[in-house]
Amino acid sequence: MFRLTSGAVDIITKATVHIEIMQYILPTLALASTVLAQCSNSGTLTIASSADASQLASCTTYSGSVAIETGLAVEKDANGRQKLEVTTVKRITGNLTVTSAHDLSSLTFDSLQYISGFELGDLTVLSVLSMPALTEVNQLNFTALPALQNLEFGNGITKASSILITNTGLSSLMGINNLKQVDTFNVNNNQALQNISLQVTSITNSLDIEANAGYQTDLTTSFPMLETATNMTFRNCSSILLPSLANVTQDLGFYGNTFETFSAPNLTTAGGLIFVDNEALTNISLPKLTTINGTYQIANNTLLKQVDGFTQLSVIKGALDFSGNFTDVQLPALSQVQGAFNMQTSGEFDCSGFDELDKKVVKGKYLCRGSQTSPGGVDSASSTSSGSSASGTSSAGQFQANLPAVIGGTSVMAGLLQLVL
Repeated sequence: MFRLTSGAVDIITKATVHIEIMQYILPTLALASTVLAQCSNSGTLTIASSADASQLASCTTYSGSVAIETGLAVEKDANGRQKLEVTTVKRITGNLTVTSAHDLSSLTFDSLQYISGFELGDLTVLSVLSMPALTEVNQLNFTALPALQNLEFGNGITKASSILITNTGLSSLMGINNLKQVDTFNVNNNQALQNISLQVTSITNSLDIEANAGYQTDLTTSFPMLETATNMTFRNCSSILLPSLANVTQDLGFYGNTFETFSAPNLTTAGGLIFVDNEALTNISLPKLTTINGTYQIANNTLLKQVDGFTQLSVIKGALDFSGNFTDVQLPALSQVQGAFNMQTSGEFDCSGFDELDKKVVKGKYLCRGSQTSPGGVDSASSTSSGSSASGTSSAGQFQANLPAVIGGTSVMAGLLQLVL
């Protein structure tokens, strides 16, 4: 009779166990491989049905982009509206795009924390956007969402590279108001929007806020923590608060706003400074501003009679271009204007102080005229109603500038020349 040794029995036993283990491991590995394949796509995963959404919900991280089909095959309610909910997935490394799904009224990603790019467009009935865990996006682009009034973003997005919100029904930006960092911020043509308040400390590219007039009042804006920016444009705002702003490297521009006063108490330098068509503006206060590296323009601000809030402004490296109906301009520290100098007003104005600056302080083309019928900007053809000249002498208007600084500098140069000779 044939008998196995104890060693052979051990070998057979181990082999049997190994086979049994492999019977479990192989299906598990196959399943894992399938899941990995479902959670990664070099192209774009298109969600056309609830089954497709379930496939995405099997992933915590989806490596790739996701698009929701225009003709979404999801059950409609009695009003012909559709809802789509995706669970589990926390990160989408590519873009999430939803455009022209005209029956989609509700979109929910209950666990999503990060998206590289987030685009919603032409969703005419979308009224619910719920992403309570979302904190970071690279680019956010919301366009033509007339039924969307609120963003359900939980604690809100705190980091983004680029944000564009245009033609939506949003009444506030709660959900992105805790944003700490952004490169580009553009919010325009949102007719129900009443307030923008962000906690950003810097804007590295541009900020554009325009045509967001609310149904009852224009937009109020507040950036209490903002210290530095590259380019900023404000239109159609009823108030603008920039208490911490210290430096704008390119233009800081205000066009067609309705605020009465503007103050930036800590602003020291700006690339360009522009106030145009702010019909209610009566006062501008920039007490620490010393340098403008581009153009300084004030034009067509109907109620602005005095320009006296620039007590430290010394250097303008571009043009000084004022036109309107002001009667009093005070720039006591002004010592250098490298570009053109244009001062035209329909009010009575004394240009004698400016005339003394011509060629000493002003390096470019010089023009100063009061009592103009149609005061214009640099290189404009102006006309007079009272025959005033380029250096009118009406005592109703006045100008103050830092002539001692200019004369002192001239005297030093003269002394040096004598030593050389």
